[in-house]
Amino acid sequence: MKKLLTLTGIATISTVLVLLSASDATAASGSEISRKEALLGQSGFKVVTLTTPKQKEAVNGLAQGRCSAVMFNGKLFYAFPTATKDKFYVGKQKHFNKYKQAIAAQQASKPAR
Repeated sequence: MKKLLTLTGIATISTVLVLLSASDATAASGSEISRKEALLGQSGFKVVTLTTPKQKEAVNGLAQGRCSAVMFNGKLFYAFPTATKDKFYVGKQKHFNKYKQAIAAQQASKPAR
């Protein structure tokens, strides 16, 4: 019985440690997403609010934290879901190119570690 309590305690502590490290990773990615959202706005992307269940389903299928190429009515667009997934950024190729240049400029200005 004592061994079972010890194993349960170890499992509980391990679970807490995993959850703490996961929340730290989420916080870091949350700040990364908000940085990307700011760059998207500066690059000319428009914010679209989701209004229909079909739109929400489509945005849930997109990768979180990155721009996805999407075909709509035969035209290429780039979509980026917000962290809250109630809105998304949408832009054309020229906006995506500006966004990529802004990311490259930010990475070039960061000091090497």
